[in-house]
Amino acid sequence: MPHALVNIAGLFNRMATDADESALWDLHKAYFHRLYRFVYAFTGIKETTEEIVNDVFLTLWQKRHLLHNVAKPEMYMFICAKNNALKQLKSQKKLTEPLHTLSDFDCVLSSTPHDIMITTELQRRINEAIRALPPKCKLIFSLVKENDLKYREVAELLGLSEKTIENQMGIALKKLSQSIQLSFSS
Repeated sequence: MPHALVNIAGLFNRMATDADESALWDLHKAYFHRLYRFVYAFTGIKETTEEIVNDVFLTLWQKRHLLHNVAKPEMYMFICAKNNALKQLKSQKKLTEPLHTLSDFDCVLSSTPHDIMITTELQRRINEAIRALPPKCKLIFSLVKENDLKYREVAELLGLSEKTIENQMGIALKKLSQSIQLSFSS
């Protein structure tokens, strides 16, 4: 289920009100991969990342009676994932890395009707340009473009200023634009 079609607040409500397990599975299906890519940027370890993300969903289920009070469910899940990742790193006595040294990860954009119209070649060039972004820039780009978070939310999530997020998005968009233009002119 693409995240644009998911009513996350409705799923939280169904879990809280009706103890609806299918709502949990719908939430898992819609958000697992997005949270996985986000957490992997912190841990760099597939198995640890999978465990952390699954723990987020387990905790949501265990504390479902509290989900009525969550004003921003999507941000809540990302913050839970980040906190779990940082707690895991701390328990392993690993110091958290500054954002510029985070492990590399792939940014995957959801397909929309507009995306489908883009040619395969252009999509390939766009993906190459995204993969070439520095890790911090790519993480911010992913959170804004793939996860539809606002600059303010990304700043809060990553502990950065909103201006830093704005600057990183500017850098990402400029590099993507230059890369795509260069590939068409050659």
